[in-house]
Amino acid sequence: SVQSAGFLSDWSFTSRVDGINQIQASYVHLYGPGNYIPDVTVAFYSFRVMLGVGALMVLIAGAALFLSIKRKDLFNNRWVLRGLIASLALPYVANTSGWLLGEMGRQPWTIFGLLRTVDSVSPSVSATEVLVTLTLFCVTYGVLAVIDGYLLAKTAKQGSSIEEETDGATETPEKQLVATF
Repeated sequence: SVQSAGFLSDWSFTSRVDGINQIQASYVHLYGPGNYIPDVTVAFYSFRVMLGVGALMVLIAGAALFLSIKRKDLFNNRWVLRGLIASLALPYVANTSGWLLGEMGRQPWTIFGLLRTVDSVSPSVSATEVLVTLTLFCVTYGVLAVIDGYLLAKTAKQGSSIEEETDGATETPEKQLVATF
């Protein structure tokens, strides 16, 4: 067991935090024979991806805020705008990584201490039915993603309606943005 990690667990430097081997042994004693260790590699990396992408989103938002406060031509900087567009996928990556962490980290339990994952499989649903359903969901969401990308690109190519509202007056993008609020 590790004593220095107790602070992370319960705000005490003197408490003990058991490691995986100790927890496995205590679960075998409590729940019977079996492997009670989740996939540590998936949990380890999905946590770091989730945290890293979250930090990257905060960094990108902070950089955009800094540039807009310092009047550093945020709206005409091609690299910043491309970076902001590319960052649209980041929340999905963070969300999926967090979901993987939650699902893989709770294994082998569906309900901790009461129902194991192997025991919660429905006997009336075949593996083929699950595969067909999952495939249909993936195809449906793939088609929706393509449609969404097409509509976003079409809308972006049409340009802003701010120019039409200002009757062609030459204003900076910052002033136009403030005028919309």
